[in-house]
Amino acid sequence: MKLGHWHKLPHVRSGRQLTTGERAADHLKAAFGSWAFLIILNAFIIAWCIVNAVGIVHFDPYPFIALNLVLSWLAAQQGGALQIAANRGDRISSEVALHTYRNGEEILMLNKQQMEILGRLDGLDERLQEFAKATQVSLAAIHKQPLTTTGGTDQT
Repeated sequence: MKLGHWHKLPHVRSGRQLTTGERAADHLKAAFGSWAFLIILNAFIIAWCIVNAVGIVHFDPYPFIALNLVLSWLAAQQGGALQIAANRGDRISSEVALHTYRNGEEILMLNKQQMEILGRLDGLDERLQEFAKATQVSLAAIHKQPLTTTGGTDQT
């Protein structure tokens, strides 16, 4: 029985992390909300009507009072079961929302850290350009000076 894709998410509890009631609610939701359930229910109602209208056994003759009682009981049970399943769905949604909120908080913190780093880097390129110019000026000045020898006398 397929229970949806939410169980694949690591931040949503599943499997043994769930209580017995939560697992039952997941199964009820999957069962009552399926095409198989609707097809089986309709086949049951049609068979009931055929057996009692034209069959040999007439345990619930027309207007099918017993069938109405069974369907009323089913509706009451299904309403409660679906509400339990809906509550379970709400808990899943709240777990996903809490995880999303925590991720958002972490991303916001990382964004603030990145902005601080960018603030420190702001103007660094201008200072590097100034340093490069100063280095070029210094190198140009060194290249323009004549070479002198140390420790000797000038022989000119």
